[in-house]
Amino acid sequence: MEVLESCNVCGSRFIEEVDIECHLCRCRACGYVFDSPRPTLKEVVAFYSRAAQYDSWLQAERDRAVLWKRRLKKLLPHLTPGNLLDVGAGVGQFLDLAKPFFQQVQGTEVSESAAAVARRKYRLEILRGPLEAMDLPAASFDNITLFHVLEHVSDPMKLADKCALLLRPAGKMVIAVPNDVLAWTSKIKKAGKRLGLRPFQKFSRRLGIAKAGTSREIHLSHFTPPVLRQLLARTGFSIVEESLDPYYAAHGVGLWAHAVYYGFHRVLWLLLRINRYETIWIIARKQ
Repeated sequence: MEVLESCNVCGSRFIEEVDIECHLCRCRACGYVFDSPRPTLKEVVAFYSRAAQYDSWLQAERDRAVLWKRRLKKLLPHLTPGNLLDVGAGVGQFLDLAKPFFQQVQGTEVSESAAAVARRKYRLEILRGPLEAMDLPAASFDNITLFHVLEHVSDPMKLADKCALLLRPAGKMVIAVPNDVLAWTSKIKKAGKRLGLRPFQKFSRRLGIAKAGTSREIHLSHFTPPVLRQLLARTGFSIVEESLDPYYAAHGVGLWAHAVYYGFHRVLWLLLRINRYETIWIIARKQ
């Protein structure tokens, strides 16, 4: 475990403990919520490199293909013609579907098991390791995607800086992250924890966020739209589009239920600019 002494978004040392039980802290200067103490990078890599970590993704391959096609439809009108780097490419399904729309695609991934699946199933040679540690040529990409990656990394500001370095002038970056600080579902989880209901015991009674390591994910950062905007501004990006990420992978009744739920929050966002959905979607341009 490691402890953060200052905020990874604004650099402030004015940190308050929000939930000691779940190791959740908040920067009093910018509002950034993060885990501290938290698992180290080595522990996170080991967690996501487990042999069976992505079995559920492979079992839901058809539903996840629909998910990726929804995202492609949403992002393609905004992207810059040229190549694509997908950071945190997972098993490579998105890159496989994105190939026809770009001159070249490349991916990075810290998980050894995910990269092995991408190589075996989609014939993709994924670069292994954290992007921040890779010696890639500056200004070598037109587009970079980070789908539910920023919440996992040790230093999101450092990763955004690296993406800015790798993008060509006016290049685009697409970010999707959980909105677990503000989402309505987090309020339900918070209430369940306070009522002592067994399924909700892994969640924070203050924020409704799961304690790192108690679910299928390890999230070190918990963003809100204002905090994410501030991070992007500090790393030299301007916002092109802000919206909701249609993250759901389902079929049958579940698919329709998610679509209706997403549609409701989409209207809420368009009319009132209020995001209480489970995710945040931002496309940003390098200044």
